[in-house]
Amino acid sequence: MSPIRTIATALAAGAVLSLGLLLGCSNQQASGTVTPTSEAAPSANVSATSSIPILSVSSAPTASAAVPAGTEGVISQFPLEGLANSVIIDSVNDEGTIRAKIAAGQGELLMISSGPEERGHLNVSSNDGLEGEQTYQADYSIVFRKGTQDQVLLKLPAFLFVQPWGHVLDFQTISFKEADVYLLTPQYKSGHGLVGYAFAIRKLDGAAFPLSFVQDGIVHDTLVYSELQPLPANDNEQLIVHLPVGAGGDPERTPRRYGLDLDKRQFVAR
Repeated sequence: MSPIRTIATALAAGAVLSLGLLLGCSNQQASGTVTPTSEAAPSANVSATSSIPILSVSSAPTASAAVPAGTEGVISQFPLEGLANSVIIDSVNDEGTIRAKIAAGQGELLMISSGPEERGHLNVSSNDGLEGEQTYQADYSIVFRKGTQDQVLLKLPAFLFVQPWGHVLDFQTISFKEADVYLLTPQYKSGHGLVGYAFAIRKLDGAAFPLSFVQDGIVHDTLVYSELQPLPANDNEQLIVHLPVGAGGDPERTPRRYGLDLDKRQFVAR
């Protein structure tokens, strides 16, 4: 073979080898381009997911721990004491909710909330009411409203009571010669007697004020009387009250009598 032909053959073989290497590199680069692109999608998804706020698992127990026993999601503003431990809160009414009302003298007597009122129900039966009956709790005030003027007669802070129905309560009216007396008993039953609050509207000048009760020299802000009929009433200008019977106690043979002393704003036991 001539030297010239030998050189030509070597050059041709080198060209073929170079072309093969070039094609191999091209294929390798193309393959390397596809691989990172296919892996980038999962990486992007992880980044997007991590940017979405996720509720911490520990936040749920914290929220549940903040809800007092005896409620289902509504946190009471009042301490869980006594009857409140048996209450489930259903809703919260606005300040100024009227819970009792009656026309009195030249105005009206109102039991009105001076803050939000919690309305709920009993989840167990007790001496104070049956399971499912309505409960009400608020900082209440008893006011005498005359026109646009409110005179606060009594404040009942964090006051809680039970009623079978949701209607506005009434005052019991007991008329005397010199004044009309209005007895408010929010709690409808109890194992220890009903507790009433008394107010007077003097007929001479229309003055309104609360009344206290004096027994054996001790002054009481409330009147405790029997859940059974008859209700307190006027008998010959004296308030006749049938007393409750406690556990194991004997009923008094005669009702208790109170005389009305408007100057001292008291009912005095006779």
